[in-house]
Amino acid sequence: MEVFQVAHFVRLRSAVRTSRYLAAADDGQAVFLSGRRAVHNTVWAVEPVAGVVPGAAGAGPYVRLRGAYGRYLMATNFESRAGGPSDGVVPEQRDLAVRPTPPPWLWQAFRRRESFVLRNGAGRYLRANGRFRRWRKGVSVAGDNASTMMQWRVEVVPPMITRPFLGDPPAQLMHRTNPPVESALSRVVRYVRADENGMYAEQEWMPVRMNTNNLNHLRLTLAERLGDGCDAGHITLCVRAGRFAHLSPLLVDLPLGNNPIHIVVLNHGTPAENVLRYPNVEV
Repeated sequence: MEVFQVAHFVRLRSAVRTSRYLAAADDGQAVFLSGRRAVHNTVWAVEPVAGVVPGAAGAGPYVRLRGAYGRYLMATNFESRAGGPSDGVVPEQRDLAVRPTPPPWLWQAFRRRESFVLRNGAGRYLRANGRFRRWRKGVSVAGDNASTMMQWRVEVVPPMITRPFLGDPPAQLMHRTNPPVESALSRVVRYVRADENGMYAEQEWMPVRMNTNNLNHLRLTLAERLGDGCDAGHITLCVRAGRFAHLSPLLVDLPLGNNPIHIVVLNHGTPAENVLRYPNVEV
């Protein structure tokens, strides 16, 4: 676990398929292997979890791994059909809606040879698929069968010194041949403006319907609706992916799909915004 103790952000690179990284898919749910390195989708924020975890297969410490859309890497109970072992299940990005954190959302790193294996709180291991069928991009979570496909190189990603420049295009996956149609993007975004300490009341959430997933369009729309001198260039939009999720700065376009999203608006220069960290994906 020492590799996670010194990191705010990491990339997980397959030790066998060495050009492939664990990535958060742009639907905000799936995870897969991507050859794109310098994008937010292949960077995972590390959140230490303190205390005893009820139902966990082993003793802590554990961490949660939060992806580009604010959701957490976890292992479902659905059988994997992505070319992995027979006992494999599907990993996904999911909201954190309960406390304490359930074991499938928790991860530990153990050194194995020159790499690490990642075991979740349910005792299963994250593994890349496609050792011989290199066109496969699937990932699964399965028991320990000593395969090298379970091994990952954990690359620490340093944080940026300052917040990202809002005029830059998002560093994100753009692998779809055809742009999505409006019906695949229309969703209700619930938003709230936090005070300088990041506090807000649950009854303060307001809805707005968006017909695009463009991050800058969302920022402009929310600044206009908030009024009161709200400047789109001086706010940070954070995703709250579940009642007990940490706030995650939104640095990519909204995920594709129609699922509602909760956005917390923070003013630049406030204590709540100053503690946010941003990964330097160019390193």
